[in-house]
Amino acid sequence: MRAVTYRGPGNLVVEEHPDKPLQPGEVRVAVTGTGVCGTDVRIYKGEHSAYAQAEGRVPGHEIVGRISESAAADLGPGLEIGSLVFVAPNLGCGHCVQCRTGNENLCPDTDGIGITLDGGFADQLVVPARAVEAGNLIALDESCNTDTAVLIEPLACVLRGQSKVDVHDDDTVLVAGGGPIGLLHIALAVTRGASQVICSEPSPARREAATRAGATLTVDPTQDDLAEVVADATDGLGMDVVITAAPIHAIQREALELAAPRGRVLFFGGLPKSRPTVELDTNIVHYKELVLAGTTASSLSDCQEAADLVAAGDIDLDWMISDVRPLEDFAGAVEQVQDASALKVVVTP
Repeated sequence: MRAVTYRGPGNLVVEEHPDKPLQPGEVRVAVTGTGVCGTDVRIYKGEHSAYAQAEGRVPGHEIVGRISESAAADLGPGLEIGSLVFVAPNLGCGHCVQCRTGNENLCPDTDGIGITLDGGFADQLVVPARAVEAGNLIALDESCNTDTAVLIEPLACVLRGQSKVDVHDDDTVLVAGGGPIGLLHIALAVTRGASQVICSEPSPARREAATRAGATLTVDPTQDDLAEVVADATDGLGMDVVITAAPIHAIQREALELAAPRGRVLFFGGLPKSRPTVELDTNIVHYKELVLAGTTASSLSDCQEAADLVAAGDIDLDWMISDVRPLEDFAGAVEQVQDASALKVVVTP
């Protein structure tokens, strides 16, 4: 098989790998497309801790494909050879308290397809037996746009975040950051009934995309005072929900000031491990009675909910695919993802 292979920082190359015979319980998926995200850029740059000793591993965790071969006794409801599937990437141990409560993304022994295990930047993927048994192969309708379906994984992460801070009808929501994740937050907040969604984003192209995603107002924080814009838009009340969808220290500090009394703040975009701390005025949390929350990755149930949203047509994401590149041009895909004019980039075999 052909696969993008990690050979050290700045060195991801397309190589031929021998096809592995399936072990009992495993399933082979012929990959139709895999999304490229910021995590893959960090892997490419050698900044991801899971790839510190990972020479030879295949990245890619936003995976859609078709079941091509099975050594499993039971593929799961509605699945057979040839079925179109989304592959939920996170695998817990199945036994710890987090796994037993449906939070396998928080399992202390968690694995991730494309992170700690070989992933989807390849023409085929062997899905581990424990993932098949757990239900990580999620059936997709044949009418599904396979390029758009790679967004199910990041949408699942966004769903988990917004559920944590209970975005609901008539909420005012600020999303700081207009990259693919920020756009998904905007689109989901609109779907959940938010009455007003403001996006703070310096890129003109991404502000335009934010409007298309449903933002009622966009702000260039390099030109305008975000606090003044929020005050004007909310009659001085502040935002019911503030979501930091970009790894920027200043916006995490400012989020507390931008939130309304009893507001909810979601620290979604993780900060670099080289500088992970922010000084916060916790008196603001105290006197405003704010709720601060964070989420990481997604659970299997989050992935199923995201797949159901996409399948039902409740959230329109087709327009977010800005480019589709062949596997051989993976380097170009990684470069494009770092361009602020790009939205979602998909790699196909």
